[in-house]
Amino acid sequence: MNYSIRPEVFKQIVSKLKEQQEKSDKAYKAGIDLIDFTDPYASVISMLIGSIYGKEGKETFDWWCYEKNWGEKIDLTMTDKDGNELCRTIEELHQWLEENKTNKNK
Repeated sequence: MNYSIRPEVFKQIVSKLKEQQEKSDKAYKAGIDLIDFTDPYASVISMLIGSIYGKEGKETFDWWCYEKNWGEKIDLTMTDKDGNELCRTIEELHQWLEENKTNKNK
């Protein structure tokens, strides 16, 4: 089967994941470390993304969320072979994932 995530659902997933991360960050700054409780949920979402979009899709999703800071780090980019920037927005990330998905999850 060839699965996809509808754009509006994808945006909700990312929004909820980001919201959870922001709450965990605030709790950490207040001296409460929730990583042992929240990290497994983020890992599950990442695994599900990988099961739909493949290993490269999972890695790109994780990079966009955590290293590119939800698309906010403009100095950290991903480009195509012609130097065009990719995945600048959540919509572009979703489109890239859909266009580049594989069935290789390893």
